[in-house]
Order: sequence, then structure tokens, then C-alpha cells
Amino acid sequence: MALKNHPLRSRIGAEIHMRRMAALQAPCQMLQVVRIVEAADHGRERAHAAAMPGVVRSEAQSGVSHISGVAAGGIAYMWERHSEATTSTVVLPRRAAAGVFADEQNDAEAMRWLSDAPGSVIRAVRIGIVATGREAEAVAATCSFAESDLVSCYLGKARIWTDFHTRGDGFGRLLVAANGVPPNDLGRLVQRVQELGNYRNMALMGLPLAQEKAREVAEAEAAIVDLAGRMAAGEDDRALLDELSALASRVTSLTAATAYRMSATAAYAAIATDRLQQLDCTPVEGCLTLDEFTERRLLPAARTCSSFVLRLESLSGRIERATSLLRTRVEMSVEEQNVALLQSMNRTAVRQVRIQKLVEGLSVMAVSYYAVGLLSYLAKGVSAALGTHAEILAAAAVIPVLLVVWIYLRGKVRRIEQEGED
Repeated sequence: MALKNHPLRSRIGAEIHMRRMAALQAPCQMLQVVRIVEAADHGRERAHAAAMPGVVRSEAQSGVSHISGVAAGGIAYMWERHSEATTSTVVLPRRAAAGVFADEQNDAEAMRWLSDAPGSVIRAVRIGIVATGREAEAVAATCSFAESDLVSCYLGKARIWTDFHTRGDGFGRLLVAANGVPPNDLGRLVQRVQELGNYRNMALMGLPLAQEKAREVAEAEAAIVDLAGRMAAGEDDRALLDELSALASRVTSLTAATAYRMSATAAYAAIATDRLQQLDCTPVEGCLTLDEFTERRLLPAARTCSSFVLRLESLSGRIERATSLLRTRVEMSVEEQNVALLQSMNRTAVRQVRIQKLVEGLSVMAVSYYAVGLLSYLAKGVSAALGTHAEILAAAAVIPVLLVVWIYLRGKVRRIEQEGED
């Protein structure tokens, strides 16, 4: 039976199985480097990952996000691209617990592969894995862990030691005592511990940005307070609106410049918290646990970034409300000017109507005067036949002429007014 697969089915299946860690057999050393790689270097990075020793070339396709291989001597290589960072991992088998952090001659190729990868390192860790707690305590005595920052706790049966300090080679140190945990389970456990540290460091990338931009937020907050006071004092609305628009542009630019990093910090912090809960740490007397260390370092940073975001959102809202209020005031001022203009136009129209009526009356008089003048010439011609004087005939025609002219002009004016209304 042939099934019609969704175009994303294979990609989803690959994603489900992507973040897998090889089984870890004690004693061994695992090195992991987390890098931020610029977009321009992605092609070079993929070529470097595909060139890892022991890789199966069919797995090193251009679209995959996970490449792994096993080279001579059982050295395992893994490369994985995440949404923002990439991880390069090497697992080096060891013959004895005492040498889990020591470099051997056979490690040279693996170390070159780790160090030559493109990108900027955000975290690098050497993880020494030994079989028993007694072996781990002997190794821990040689690791020079800082007692004041020593983190040690049980993760189920396994136990870890670290101080999260970076050594001279650029790597931190994490010591793991398997204490009978099966290799596959141990691989998953170490992977969760690493994800906790990786996501913690990625989350902390937002803290310097929040601290750096906090001054700009404070300046913008002071500016909106000043503008609100000047609005209450009745300063020129147009000038205040221009200043508010400029301030809104600054805040919008600041939000755009920090939005991605702040949202990423919140997401990474949430993932780190989830991983911490999954580890279910059991404390060791006299030592910090992963819970305590993470809460003391990560949570304050995440809350600082969250507070920064809330301040920006609050500031944007205050600017929006102030702008809306100021625009309302400007619109009301414009409406008052429009009302005054309409009133002025109405008074002008009334005056024009009065002048029009005056002109209309004068027109009646003028037309009547010329009409009577014409009739007087006619009266002179017929006065002898009628046996009367021309002046009497002209005088008798004045009133009728006035009425006729007034009725005629009035009718014309009404007709023009009706056409204007239509």
C-alpha cells in the first residue's frame, strides 16, 4: 500500500531524532564547543562539519542540521545547528580514570577539528566521565575546583562536580561519576546537563544588552515625564507633538534593536528551567547544587531582561496615550478655528445677501427710471392726439413701471435661487 506523505513528514521525523547523544562509556572525555556563527559563514561552517573524520558522506547533506561520525580509535564526532548557535562535540575514549582530562597524542586531529570551526565561542566544556564516585573524587582533587563556587550534586545515581570557571585552554571542567548508570542513559543525562549550561549561556546574552540600553530607556522615561508636565502647563501643542513623535521614533528603534535578543532570552531561560527540573538534583552537603547555582545566576538575569521589556512596553503605551491626548487637543483647536471660520463666512454671506437686496432695489429704480424715460418720449408723440400733456402721461406710468420691473426682477432672482438649491 502506497502512502501519500505530507511534504514535512520526513523533516518532522528527522527533528524528533535529531538531538541524540551517543552512548557514553566510562572512562572517557567529552569536549563540546558552542558557537555563534554569522550567516555569511554558514557555508564554510557546513563544509567544516561535513569534513569531520569518520563521517558518512551520505549524512553530510546540505539541508541536514545534524552530522555525526566515528573515526579510528572510537573517537566520536557530532555537529548540530540550532536556531541561533551550533554545537561541535567530540568524545574521546580513555583507558584510565586518571587521564580523563589529559590530552593524548591521538587527540590532535579532533582538537584541530574543534578549534578550526568558524564562529565565536559562547561556551566550551571538557567533560570527564568516570565509572565510580571514588575515581571521581581522586580526579576532582587534581582539577583545582574553586571551593567557594563548587557545584556538586546527585542526578539520580550519577554525581557531578564543576565550578563553571574557564581554564587557560578556554574550556570549563565538568566531572561526572556514572555510578552504574547505563551508557545510553548516561549519554542522555550528560546531554541534559549540557543543554542546561548551553541554554543558560545563550539566555545570559541578553543581560549585557539590557544593561547597556537601560540608560536610553531611563532617558526616554524622563523625557515623557517632562513632556507630560509641559502639556499640563499649556505649551504649544504643535511643538510638543513634534517632540513626542521624535521620542516615539527613538523608542520604536530601541524596541526593534532589542526585541529579538530579549525574546530569545525569555525562551532560552524557559528551556534551561525545564532542563533543570528534568535533572531533579539531590544536594550534597557543603556544595552548591545546579538548582541553586542556576537560580542565583540565571533567574536574576532573566528577570532583568523581562523588566527591561516591560519598561519598554510601558513607555510605548505612555507615549501612545500622550500622543493621542495631544492630537485630540490639536484637533479640537483646529475644530474651533473651523467654527470661527464658518461663523465668519456666515456673517459674510448675510452681508452679501443684504447688499444683494440693496442692489436689487437700486436695479429696480434704475431700470424703472430708464423705462419711464423711454415712455416719456412716447408720451410726447401721442400727447397732442390725446389732448393732454406728455408730463402727465409720464407721471401716470411711473407706478405701473415700477411694479412691472420689480415683479420681473424678483421672478428672475427666485428662479436663480431655486436652480442653485437643485
